[in-house]
This record gives sequence, structure tokens and C-alpha cells, in this order.
Amino acid sequence: MMNILIKSTKILIVFLIFYYLIKNNHLNFDIFFKLTSSTILTLLLGFLIFSTYIIGSYRWSLVLKSTNIKNTFFENFKIYYMCTFFNNFLFGNLGGDFIKIYYVSNLSKNNKIKNSLSIAIDRIFGFLGLIILGVISACLILFTQDEIIMILILVSSIIIFFLLIFFSIKFFKKIIIIENFLKYFNLNIFICIKCVFLSSIIFFLVHTSIYVISNKIFGFNIDLNHIFFSNFISLFLSAIPISPGGIGIGEVTFVFINENLFNTYINNLANVIVYFRLIVFITSLPGIFFFINYKKKNSELTF
Repeated sequence: MMNILIKSTKILIVFLIFYYLIKNNHLNFDIFFKLTSSTILTLLLGFLIFSTYIIGSYRWSLVLKSTNIKNTFFENFKIYYMCTFFNNFLFGNLGGDFIKIYYVSNLSKNNKIKNSLSIAIDRIFGFLGLIILGVISACLILFTQDEIIMILILVSSIIIFFLLIFFSIKFFKKIIIIENFLKYFNLNIFICIKCVFLSSIIFFLVHTSIYVISNKIFGFNIDLNHIFFSNFISLFLSAIPISPGGIGIGEVTFVFINENLFNTYINNLANVIVYFRLIVFITSLPGIFFFINYKKKNSELTF
């Protein structure tokens, strides 16, 4: 009973957020028209989002390999894709991780705890990549408004950042707790850096997609660094399990940051995040077919 009450309350919160967005001219239904009228850009966005699935699957494969799970990349890709689909509906944008945990805990019977913790390690790498881009974008807001210069500084900053990580890990590796942690998961400095770097690429593609939607599809003309930072906060808060897939949380945060921090007052600004969600949902649809196929092979799987 309590579980039903909690879920009902969370769904009510989503409805209230969307009511607020629509009432205050932050959201309308122009997004559905844009989906069909901006075909080329929509296909480009679909390709960018699909690329993040491939990169994310590869990052997860590196982590699984360190736990001695010998699985093909395509098998990992199918599970990753499946989890991405369920992230659209489960609370927070981490809900699909429970499916990953079930999968890896049954893939190897010898060390279920270690294999399950590999999901948390993969998420840590993901959050580090998100934070790196967030910190860099915050710094860029203070230094430049020129988008070309910003991109050059962004690329240079990422390279410098990873060099710092490389030498920092070499230093902190001498601390016994960290050394034992790396040994337990068979991780080395190069795998850690590679995974964080892959995470940064994923979120760079996500932020770039938001920029294309905002400025090229809707014509809002928002500064690139403002989009990077506001989307960083939106993604971070969307991970809180308040609503299915973080729906509503990302939208209201994106509007709030742009209006209150950057004084960007644009009608229907939340359309940008909703449009992005629609692209993610459409590109993740094959995940349901992977799930059905996997469930047939493993009849005990119930979600």
C-alpha cells in the first residue's frame, strides 16, 4: 500500500510540473510538428544519441572485462540498449541499472556481489564524465562567450583534465584503500581514464544534441556554454528517483537555470528537453525487442 502511495505521489508531481510548465508558457505541443518538419536534423540527432549507446556499451564492456566476465560486445550492447529503453519509464534515469544488476549477477554465479558492484563502478565513471564537462562549462562561462574559442578551450581543457587525472591516480594509488579497490575490480589507471574519457564523450554528444535542438530546430539562440551548464544540472538532478525517467525534473531545471542564472527568458524553452526525450525514446525502442528475446531465453526474468 505504501509503495503504491509513493509511486502515485511521484506521478502526481510529474503532472504538477507539466501543468506549471504549460501554464507559464514554458511548454507547448509544437515539438510534435518539429519532429516531422526537421527530418534531417532529427535523423542527425538520432545518430548522435545512438552513438552514445555504442560508446556506453563499450565502456560497460571494459568494466565487465575487469571482473572476468567473458561476454561479447554485442551481448553487452543488447543489455545496455534494453536498460536504456526501461530508463524512459523507471524512476530516475538510473532505473535500467537494476536490469543490468540482474543480468550480471546471473551471468556468473561465482561472484555475484562483485559483478553487481561493477554496475556502480560504471555509473561512477559516467558521473565523473558528466562532472568534468560541467566544471569545464562553468569555467568557460566566466571566460568567454565566443563559441569557436569555447570549443577550442573545451577540447584543450578535457585533454589537460585527463592528464591531471592520470598523474593524480598514480599519486593516490599509493593510498592503501584505493589500491585495494583497484585490485579488487582488476582495474588499472588506463582503464579508469579510458572509461571516464568515454563518459565525457557521451555527455559531450548529449549536450551537443541539446544545442542542436535549441538553436537549430527551435531557433532559440542560447549560448553554447549556457546550454552545456544548464543541461549538466538537468541531467544531474534527473538521476534523483522522483519521476519516471526523470521526466519533468530535467525540463523544469533547464528552464529555471536559464531564466534565473543566465537571464534567458524564452517561451516554450522546456520543449528542448521534451524533444530530446522523444528522440531518446524513439532510438531506444529496439531495446524492447532485445528484452522480449532475452526473456524467452530466460523465462524466470520478470520485470
